[in-house]
Amino acid sequence: MQQPSLLLYPDILQNIFDNIDDSDDEDLIFLAAIQEEENARERQFVRRRGSIMGHRVINRSRHDGAERLYCDYFSENSTYPPHLFRRRFRISRPLFCRIVEGVVASNDYFRQRTDAIGVVGLSSIQKVTAAMRMLAYGQPVDSIDEYVRIGESTVLECLRKFVVTIVNVFCPHYLRAPNNDDVAKLCALREESGFPGMLGSIDCMYWKWKNCPTANHGQYTDHCHFPTIILEVVTSSDLWI
Repeated sequence: MQQPSLLLYPDILQNIFDNIDDSDDEDLIFLAAIQEEENARERQFVRRRGSIMGHRVINRSRHDGAERLYCDYFSENSTYPPHLFRRRFRISRPLFCRIVEGVVASNDYFRQRTDAIGVVGLSSIQKVTAAMRMLAYGQPVDSIDEYVRIGESTVLECLRKFVVTIVNVFCPHYLRAPNNDDVAKLCALREESGFPGMLGSIDCMYWKWKNCPTANHGQYTDHCHFPTIILEVVTSSDLWI
């Protein structure tokens, strides 16, 4: 059972101090130690509430960032046309909007919410854009913060939740092996193109291996002049499977 704190009874504590003999140093030291311990507990309790001490809050004007992003790429008369959207996002705008709808429907984290004091949070487009920019370009967090207006910790959190949500939403349809109906459909399409019996086209890409062990550099270095890993994929013409 936890002992009651003396700080809850200041009158009793003051009475004890008033009745202490000046020569009774041991009792005075003991009571001083008790009070110091209680003060330390109170300070620890205070530190656990509210904002982090020393943490500087930056007003990023998140609403302005969301409005600028929408006007640049998603409004009816957007600043940048569809071909620039595809070049900068690596996907078409309809596909991007479909991804946004999928992750918002599956994970409430990507919904735009209002906090306890009525401040509107980040939009769904801002969160997904931050994650997509990091995946497509490997952009540093600072460059995303300057345009999308999202802090470092939030960007990393968006990226982690986005990857998990994408797998949960689209894995059953896209990240699976083809069944018999899929194989028959793909072979029929290839036969119409003059390649009967072909399932799909093979493609490969060189992925830079940044942390390749020094002893393996010669084995994995080719015309790119730096270590790479070759990724191969067989896909249909519509890039579905």
